[in-house]
Amino acid sequence: MELLVVIAIIGTLIGLLLPAVQSAREAARRSQCGSNLKQLGLGLQNHHDAKKAFPSGGCGTDPYAVTGTFPPEYWGYSQWVALMPFMEMGGSYDALDLSTPQTNVGWDRNANIYRTIRMPMLLCPSSTLREKGESGGMGHRSNYYGIAGASPFGRFTNTAVYFTGNPWGDTSGRGMIPNRRTDTDKSRLGVRMSDASDGTSKTMIVGEISHFIFNPTGNTRDDRRPGRNWGWHMGGLSGWGNWAPHSQNVTVRYPPNAFVLGQAGVDEWTDWRDASPGNCPLSSTHGGAQVIMTDGAVRLISDAIDMETYTLMAVRDDGLQARNE
Repeated sequence: MELLVVIAIIGTLIGLLLPAVQSAREAARRSQCGSNLKQLGLGLQNHHDAKKAFPSGGCGTDPYAVTGTFPPEYWGYSQWVALMPFMEMGGSYDALDLSTPQTNVGWDRNANIYRTIRMPMLLCPSSTLREKGESGGMGHRSNYYGIAGASPFGRFTNTAVYFTGNPWGDTSGRGMIPNRRTDTDKSRLGVRMSDASDGTSKTMIVGEISHFIFNPTGNTRDDRRPGRNWGWHMGGLSGWGNWAPHSQNVTVRYPPNAFVLGQAGVDEWTDWRDASPGNCPLSSTHGGAQVIMTDGAVRLISDAIDMETYTLMAVRDDGLQARNE
């Protein structure tokens, strides 16, 4: 009888302690996720210091930059490839063949090398999603994505450098990591810090997608990360510019962890299932989603954030941030 009482007491204590242990483990994983983002933020700052611009989302060759006519379509590489020399991965970066801008440097040109590289700072330890790529992917997937801009919402109605009506959803070039390049060489430079006229502490540059997206009733879930079938290294296609499907960036349209599976910009375009939906919401199991601001600070964005505030945080030059305090 005494033994049964002792076993019952131990079982009760375990039942009481287990949630606390799980909570402590999640806190540690969330802290590591934040450390990953700080590392990426530092890499972005160092890239900007060295090249006077942030990397773009990886658009391939401009359609008229080489021959004056539309060339064959080529894949550029993502912002994460551009950051490798600034995150103690210079050796792996030097092994990549990035010498000719118009070749598939984000895809099969470096396939054997991309298969062997693991970028631990792109992987949230709390992620519920698969790390391995699919559909011919040549590298692991990422849990962190550039912020390309936002869909119009509330007072943000300016559609300059903004395109809509695409089968893959709304795509924007008003954020800090758009598809569009500003250079003509292999570095694929993007926007400058000075382009964040709303303030670097008020403008997001990277956000987290480390959890499933659910349908409105919560009984169906799926992985809708941009570039999930391609890998962390994949950038955009030649001629895409700002308007095209995102590969390693997103256009903000829904709040974090929104139950929007099957809705516009999240559902897949059935004619081209590899084309990443442009409006996958940020997501995590942290109770919100963590982001990097353009000044390098890491913040947790609540699921309940005001959508207008969130929209303005995703756009670098809306001119409305000061009135949104």
